[in-house]
Amino acid sequence: MAQDLSLADARRLIPAPVLARIPGCESGQLPNAVTVLAGGTVNTSLRVQTRAGSYVVRLHDPAGRFLGADHAREAQLQAAAAAAGLAPAVVYADPAQGFMITQFVAGRPWEAADFSRPELLWRLGERLRALHTLKAPVVARFDLGAILRHHAAELVRALPAEEPLLLALLRAAEAALALCMQGGRGAAIVHNDLHHSNLIQARELCLIDWEYAAVADPIFDLACVLAYYPVTQSHAQSLRDAAGLATAGSAQELAAATSLFVLLSFLWYRRRRLTSAVEAADLATEQALLRRLGV
Repeated sequence: MAQDLSLADARRLIPAPVLARIPGCESGQLPNAVTVLAGGTVNTSLRVQTRAGSYVVRLHDPAGRFLGADHAREAQLQAAAAAAGLAPAVVYADPAQGFMITQFVAGRPWEAADFSRPELLWRLGERLRALHTLKAPVVARFDLGAILRHHAAELVRALPAEEPLLLALLRAAEAALALCMQGGRGAAIVHNDLHHSNLIQARELCLIDWEYAAVADPIFDLACVLAYYPVTQSHAQSLRDAAGLATAGSAQELAAATSLFVLLSFLWYRRRRLTSAVEAADLATEQALLRRLGV
């Protein structure tokens, strides 16, 4: 749940160089109100209201980069999406200092149950179609295979006994990547993290939190949805239709891409457990992902 902060607590939490970049606070003024936003498992996100407007300040945890986030790429791709009305405007981003400021978007955050509603999935597919047709800026390369191999290598280094399992999962992933490449789809801007907490229903559906965004195969966004929410599998054809991937993305390619994101999610949870304490629900999620991989 969101939590309102006292201004004294807000001043302690928000570093002065960050505060100075928030519109309405440039000359040292304190914000009118600060709220810690719910959602997210790594970074700290705050809604900051000032005389100039309402903004989201995200303070990046170094663990994000450890888990694959690229904040420089994020700022470029979110700005491109924002120009098309698909994402909040980027007010200021400083990857080196570890923070980002965006416009606050008022609306109804999606819930997990929304992924079982065909009309909402169709709306999401249409927004993804618009995103995938945008001209992509030149950004750091995204190589899903390399990311999976890196996560696996780090896990093997820490947990040598898991090497046989991880190598078997990587062999299956290489076959899935090869199948996806047969589709011949051009690279596009992809959000890559379509968790329900990253979708806000305002006047139009808005995509937030772009830290894993990339320029890659557009089928990855659909695969991400199916990996996170297996209930959407029964609506996969409709989602492909809405996203404009009904002919370009075969059912087999989407299934292969989905397996890649299930594996990526499993490795993400497994590595995060090495660096921080996790809740029982996270452990249960990790085991459920492993079962979906056939283990």
